[in-house]
Amino acid sequence: MRKRTWMNAVALLMLGISIATCTQKPIAQTQETSVDTLKATTPEEAIAKLKAGNERFINGTSIYPRTNMERVQETAPHQAPFAAVVGCSDSRVPVELLFDQGIGDIFVIRTAGNNVNSDMVIGSVDYAIEHLGVKLLLVLGHGACGGVTGAISEDEGHGNIEKLLDMIRKDITDYIGKPERLDEAIRHHAHHQVERILAYPHVAEKVQKGELLVKCAYYDVNTGKVSID
Repeated sequence: MRKRTWMNAVALLMLGISIATCTQKPIAQTQETSVDTLKATTPEEAIAKLKAGNERFINGTSIYPRTNMERVQETAPHQAPFAAVVGCSDSRVPVELLFDQGIGDIFVIRTAGNNVNSDMVIGSVDYAIEHLGVKLLLVLGHGACGGVTGAISEDEGHGNIEKLLDMIRKDITDYIGKPERLDEAIRHHAHHQVERILAYPHVAEKVQKGELLVKCAYYDVNTGKVSID
């Protein structure tokens, strides 16, 4: 009898744990910070959202907002991202994840080496600014960038890879043949893309009016942190 009573008590305890586990939702799905729920209507609010999201990513408290079917259906007719990011195609730099943003939040333009020196890429930048009305345009360089690494090395690429590297080299001529200055070259290259974008009068006008910010950022692949200049 005592054995059966003990077994019944254990069964009830396990049942209680099971119910509690099933009914308790993960923190990541139930909690959103006030900054994240804030609608980014100004460049400053857009930066605040990205910084807050990256902090959550670093701390392991990502909430993965706006990633459900409701958001899919909401954005199906149109998109209204609050920011655009020119990032690298590198598989270690998943833009939405490292900023903890969801579907329709960020207009992402990715190329190897995050270079904007082509009509295709700068046209995408213009689309984000003029058509979508983003409040923030971020050029995101990152540590150990393969594109910049290849550009400053003396090795030759094959086919169109060499064309890509030559395009990057034009912006970092002082670093060619100096692999020990790779990180500096990566940051310089990202800054140069910002300068190139700001050289367009229609972009500069929006910045002067306070309607847009064009900023440079650096992603540390070792720590997960994004530093926005």
